[in-house]
Amino acid sequence: MNKTSPIRESSSVSRRSFLQSAATASLALAASPSAQRRKIPEDRIIRVGLIGRDGHYGILLNSIPRLTNVEWTAYAKGEPGEDAAWIRKQRAWTEKTHVYGHYDEMLQKEELDVVGICLPYYQNAAAAAEVSRRGINVISEKPAATTLEDLARLEQAVRASGVLYSIMLDMRGMPIFQAARKAVRNGAIGEPILVSGQKSYIWGTDRPWYYKERKTYGGTIAWVGIHALDYMRWVSGQDYARVVAWEGNKAHPEYPGCEDHAGLLFQLSNGGTAVCNLDFLRPENAPTHGDSRLRIAGSEGVLEALEVGNRVNLISPKGTVGDLPLPPAVDLFSRYIGALRGEGEPLASVGESFSITRVCLTAREAADRHAWAPL
Repeated sequence: MNKTSPIRESSSVSRRSFLQSAATASLALAASPSAQRRKIPEDRIIRVGLIGRDGHYGILLNSIPRLTNVEWTAYAKGEPGEDAAWIRKQRAWTEKTHVYGHYDEMLQKEELDVVGICLPYYQNAAAAAEVSRRGINVISEKPAATTLEDLARLEQAVRASGVLYSIMLDMRGMPIFQAARKAVRNGAIGEPILVSGQKSYIWGTDRPWYYKERKTYGGTIAWVGIHALDYMRWVSGQDYARVVAWEGNKAHPEYPGCEDHAGLLFQLSNGGTAVCNLDFLRPENAPTHGDSRLRIAGSEGVLEALEVGNRVNLISPKGTVGDLPLPPAVDLFSRYIGALRGEGEPLASVGESFSITRVCLTAREAADRHAWAPL
């Protein structure tokens, strides 16, 4: 590597990442949430609280009306002075839904079974840790945290309490990724060797205030990229060994803390390669807000999953080829509630929620330092 190259091995990154991984691995061994967690009987109402409305709060509120013995008990405003009139327009709302000015008050006055957290991204970890310490289950907007330090504190609180913690990786429930995962698990493409992912979004007219600074936004790799990096790993079954990344803001200078493009390169644990590109550059007149893609080239075939067109295509010398049949979508919150009742596991487990967040934050650091980082 010549002296002018921006890519170099960084001992400080390696040491920090190793220490973070070692610490959280010890916590994982020290406590098993699934072993400590008490099942909620089917005939008992599950009382749901919601903190804030940033991000995908609809994952909870759109599901609650379809679920048996689940109620929206309370809402805590995400910001002082927030107009909470919007809650009455939600199908999940009832006259029993109480509104609070801050989540501290809600947690003191309400007996809740689960709390959804949808605050500005940098605030989610602290709120989730406080909820966990009170023994209340948590489903949080992703990423789990926006710094490695906050992530370590949150994981410690969750592991110590034994609550069921999960983040909103709802793309796992999409039919295309469900079908793709099943095909790969059934050996349709042999061993996955090259994994390619994409997340492309329309920017829109503007973005929330906290997108203007990295410390409040957390980074596009952590907010947008976490979906792609998760489904790349979840579908392929291959973990990441190390990463280097590039990112920048070229089209939205009024939001300097928000990268509008990023590219990531991974070495996989099996010696293969993964690449991922992210952007907020999708044209306003595009037919869909998002354009998510996944391609996996394996030792015996190639599989492609496309959000636009809602299809999964398989090229393989054995078994089914062409477009694969798609299963029904899996509702993330319904699956989470089922896990609370002892019916399987959530779409994203406690360990997976923390692990993929750590991958994203380490990749963001690698981009900042222009250096490879181990995972």
